[in-house]
Amino acid sequence: MWQALLASAVTGIVTGLGAFPFFFVRTLPRRAYDGILGLGAGLMLAAATLGLLSEALHGIQTSEGLRIQRLISVALGFLMGVVVAAIMDRFIPHKHAQGHHTHIGLEGHEHDHAHDHEDPRRSYAIVGALSIHRFPEGLAIGAGFASGPESRLGWLLVIAVGIQNICEGVVMGAPLRKSGIPPLRGLLVVTISGLTVPLGAVVGHMLSGWTDAMMPFVLALAGGILIYVTSNEVIPESHSHGHEGTASAGLVFGFLLTMLLGAVLH
Repeated sequence: MWQALLASAVTGIVTGLGAFPFFFVRTLPRRAYDGILGLGAGLMLAAATLGLLSEALHGIQTSEGLRIQRLISVALGFLMGVVVAAIMDRFIPHKHAQGHHTHIGLEGHEHDHAHDHEDPRRSYAIVGALSIHRFPEGLAIGAGFASGPESRLGWLLVIAVGIQNICEGVVMGAPLRKSGIPPLRGLLVVTISGLTVPLGAVVGHMLSGWTDAMMPFVLALAGGILIYVTSNEVIPESHSHGHEGTASAGLVFGFLLTMLLGAVLH
């Protein structure tokens, strides 16, 4: 438990690195932003498929045949994760595709407001919503560490989610900077928002530790959430501004990076 908690805490805190560039710049080119989103999407897709779901399905085929009960548990966990993510998508305020340019103030795009500065309250709301959306990342890390001391899944998720959190730090830091919030305050706000990750890790570790039968269910649950959020929000947003090639290149690189990390850690 403590290993998962400390590792996830560091993973959450590194979110502040994404806000650090806004000490030097006020806006971010749209192409660079879409590439960063694509990178994060690739990291999450690989972590969900090659990590969480792969581990959940491990051992389903035995010398005695297919373990139907475990397969059903994985399928139900995955579907439950999709449902949970859909509920979050419905009730937690956030921006969908083609929405970020209305509040981030990216170079080369018009503003939807009469003033150059976005309302700071709206920017803080964006940070809060993204922080809640990152709770499942901690859930995945907690479940990964609970999968066994010999498993490297937890560390794979820590690295992949850590890089993804830096990308999300950019997403949160941009509207804060555009709102006129001082860089240091924006850095502190973005860094503190990472505390939702260790909170999720504690929940994920506890759920996985109830019984051995819960492990594949929780792993698949976390995988379903990450895949839904990535496909429903991150990928559409990164492909909505005419830079599909850059976003796709980022996605491929993120997936490849996680795949190589998994091979090395394995």
